[in-house]
Amino acid sequence: MQRELSAKNELVTSTLQEISGLYDSLDRDLVEARKLQQSLVKDRFKDFDTAQVSLLLRPSGHVGGDLVGFFPINDNQFGVFSIDVSGHGVASALMTARLAAYLTGSTSDQNLAITQSEDGTHIAKSPAEVAKALNTLMLKEMETDLYFTMILGHFDRTNGKFVMTQCGHPHPAIQRKEGTVEYFGVGGLPVGLIPDASFDDFEIQISTGERIILLSDGVTECPDGANGMLGEDGLIALIENNADLTGSAFFDTMLWDLNNFNNDKDFPDDISAILLEYTGPSTQ
Repeated sequence: MQRELSAKNELVTSTLQEISGLYDSLDRDLVEARKLQQSLVKDRFKDFDTAQVSLLLRPSGHVGGDLVGFFPINDNQFGVFSIDVSGHGVASALMTARLAAYLTGSTSDQNLAITQSEDGTHIAKSPAEVAKALNTLMLKEMETDLYFTMILGHFDRTNGKFVMTQCGHPHPAIQRKEGTVEYFGVGGLPVGLIPDASFDDFEIQISTGERIILLSDGVTECPDGANGMLGEDGLIALIENNADLTGSAFFDTMLWDLNNFNNDKDFPDDISAILLEYTGPSTQ
């Protein structure tokens, strides 16, 4: 019995060592995967002279299913996108990498959201048409059970016009010059969920000194530790309280406030956001 017990203990020890080795190897792979995913968002800030764009991307684990970005279109326009792939982990992260390949190029042959006019110049494609094309790709070519919510839009830095499509993503917010915040958008269906789904374009005009905030549901659904969550009203209060902050300082303070709200616990979902600030043509 003693020999059998000793043999079983040795087996348990060797098995635990093997599991520990596998875990360490997996952890190293996930750390590298996180670095690669973060590299999808190469620039976290861009100054377009009359408008500035800042990005926030914070996965809840090693890798996540959120993706944010921007891309130049022409001298007057640039595009932005905020994406939240269903689920968490490696599969969702791989999907964000695939989507980044469709939306981060600066020419019409590299980016689904850019087309060419008759004179050969680059112009923005209808965001709703791009969403429809991605919906077809998801359902007919990728053969995956994943789907994603998205806001894809383009901004004209000369006049403050923002054209977007909203595909099941949380409503974007606009902060007026006096500091008040309101939501806008039309809702819409997620991409990759329903065949032949239709999507619509929505247009909003903002003035000099105003800004647009696009956020994933990881922000509004941030828990408070007492079976509650931040919600849309809580988000409005958070943005209004930080009305005097811009760029990365705004996001740093927002994360600080969310940590306090969440009692410094780990965020259960990925957090991502885009801050589009319009300083207006007067700065040219």
